Amino acid sequence: MRYIGNKTKLLPFITDFLDAKRISPARAFDAFSGTAAVGRCLKERGAAVVACDLMAFSYVFQRAYIVTDAYPDFAGLVDDREVRAARQHADFRARVDRRVGSRLAAATTAADQGSPPSATRALDEILVYLDSYLEPHDAFIARHFAAPAHTSDSITSNAGNPSIASRDDTPVAASVEPRMYFALDRARRIDAIRERLHDWHVTGAVSDDEFYLLLAALLEAADAIANTTGIYAAYIKRWQPNALRELRLRLPRIVPRRTGRRTRALAPCEAHHGDVSQVAPRAGRFDLLYLDPPYNTRQYSAYYHIPDIIARGWFDELPALRGKTGLPNTHGLKSAWSTRGQCVSALEELIDAVGADHIVLSYNSEGIIPDAEIARIFRHAGRARTFARVEREYQRYRSDRPGPARRYKAHSVREFLYYVKKL
Repeated sequence: MRYIGNKTKLLPFITDFLDAKRISPARAFDAFSGTAAVGRCLKERGAAVVACDLMAFSYVFQRAYIVTDAYPDFAGLVDDREVRAARQHADFRARVDRRVGSRLAAATTAADQGSPPSATRALDEILVYLDSYLEPHDAFIARHFAAPAHTSDSITSNAGNPSIASRDDTPVAASVEPRMYFALDRARRIDAIRERLHDWHVTGAVSDDEFYLLLAALLEAADAIANTTGIYAAYIKRWQPNALRELRLRLPRIVPRRTGRRTRALAPCEAHHGDVSQVAPRAGRFDLLYLDPPYNTRQYSAYYHIPDIIARGWFDELPALRGKTGLPNTHGLKSAWSTRGQCVSALEELIDAVGADHIVLSYNSEGIIPDAEIARIFRHAGRARTFARVEREYQRYRSDRPGPARRYKAHSVREFLYYVKKL
């Protein structure tokens, strides 16, 4: 998923630093998990990871990529009527085989290939059913965040469309300009898949692990065809090539539990959806506290409100939206980490609240917490002589291309890792 602050490309920088400091945690706290890239990496290195984030979509990724240890068998869907009907199609098996074959062909190393096809076959079949055989229909995303990409498409009017079955019967008002986040036919597929996942989950047809794996695949697939620059604070007013591609659910890469190194590493990983300041005091003690907080005044709840809506669903209560971008009316709570007057105290309080042997903070040269304040806090919290800071330059995140209307101050930024061994 495209995400500001995603550490996937910086994982070698982080792991090299941990190795240099001889930090091999049996239990680690990933305090701002985001897309779960670092948490999954720590799990892969043998840690029992406890992850936390305020965003609902992050909790989905935590469950799929940190908590889940093996590909499930989807036994509850063996007798599902519609899945069985899809399996009867002549091309169903061929679609599954092509999916597996293309994945293996694209892998550059044995590690990239992941689990053998026999372990993932059940999941591959469900993914093929969802993105190729499930009938699309209008629901919340199509009605509120989509627009026609072709003249043959039609968008819901103020009168609604009684011929389309949907549990969301609140169409976009005629006066509201269609929000071009998704092409309409793609949004209908997102709606159909999200509602089917909800139905399977509440009826017990899929387990929690199965549900979150499928939902993570949907979130990533939807983001890949979103007509945005990577954030949802605005949509692009012309259709980008990626927005006109077909919606395709990719197989999530599961990290198996490592065994045989240390008994403590066999403790289960955990996922938490909530404010880290409330989760941290109850989380216990860790070998490593890894911090990757927001570094500027952007509010992630506004930048990623649509993935969060897809993650939460609209089944208990329809989200009330406002404005051109369709922000939920509940939006407005500002994170202390993205507020200049509160970010320093937030860092101090969190470090004090978590019992950990080692503390590592990922931060950025564009961050709002001054370097001197971070150094002061770290030296005070741990053994001052162990304090260290390393940096690496990398290409800055760009929400759109440079041009007359958008000039960037710099092409690159510096990523910092701050460290201290706690008292």
